[in-house]
Amino acid sequence: MELDEAVRTLAPRLIAYGVARTRSLANAEDIAQDVLLALVRRWQLGPPTSPDAFAFAIAKRRASRVLARQALMVPIDFIRGLAREESSVEQAYGNRVGLRLALSAVRALPRLDREALLLRSVAELSYDEIASVCGSSSAAIKMRISRARRRLAAAMEESSHGRRTRTA
Repeated sequence: MELDEAVRTLAPRLIAYGVARTRSLANAEDIAQDVLLALVRRWQLGPPTSPDAFAFAIAKRRASRVLARQALMVPIDFIRGLAREESSVEQAYGNRVGLRLALSAVRALPRLDREALLLRSVAELSYDEIASVCGSSSAAIKMRISRARRRLAAAMEESSHGRRTRTA
């Protein structure tokens, strides 16, 4: 695989992964740019064995840093939100309720399950690449993703019906 091809295929997946992790397109684009820059620098020394695993290992760390920084900014962002005027609360709520439920269900997953599921579903990494990024075996990753999918489906079902259902 050539560098141009790697960048072309990785860029949209990195952005999707960043949005899924940080819930912000701007942060996702920054993460993708940082990752692709690191990939280009690494490529000068020779291409990595798996450009996908290399890139998403960095993306995982960068997204974690962004989330930590966001947690520190929550009180300030809340105050700013009170000062702004929203055009139509009902409309914004109606457009985002499904997304909020899905993101909430994803966030409720255990951290390692969530990470593996996002790397598979959003970043489109293979089980072996995810195992490399997470420092685990491929079999363990398959089991983790299977459990995460069951838990996510149960959480979405619970949210849509407003009642507690049995989880995996």
